[in-house]
Amino acid sequence: MARTKLKQYVDTITVDQDELDELARAMQKILKYGVIQMDDNKLETYLSISASLAGIVFSMSRVAGIVVGVIGLVNSLSISMKDDLEKNIRIAIDDMDDTRHFMKRNGYTKVKLEFPFMDYEDIRLITGRGNILRLKNDNGRWETP
Repeated sequence: MARTKLKQYVDTITVDQDELDELARAMQKILKYGVIQMDDNKLETYLSISASLAGIVFSMSRVAGIVVGVIGLVNSLSISMKDDLEKNIRIAIDDMDDTRHFMKRNGYTKVKLEFPFMDYEDIRLITGRGNILRLKNDNGRWETP
């Protein structure tokens, strides 16, 4: 039986509101230019994400590496798996936006989230709704939801 390069698992990230917003925007560009249009030039042009966040979330520190990884992943998927990936990335983006708004309304500065990830070779993508594990309030104290 052949081994696949594709893995799915759950992992945690800790981000503040701005980083979560930056991550949602990056995932939107990945969805539009990497999954739907599969245009590596546009993806590289429009994808902006800090090196630290790229390293934490995507396991890459350079945009060019993320672009190559995303296009390689999408090219390896069947049509139905690509459709599932698109749907799950949309769910992740909506959830990040909801979480950021929740944080802002309730005075939380950081959040520790558990997300489902899809890993292909050296790249990983968030592929679904996150689970809030802890929230940091304005006083610097961590709380559980």
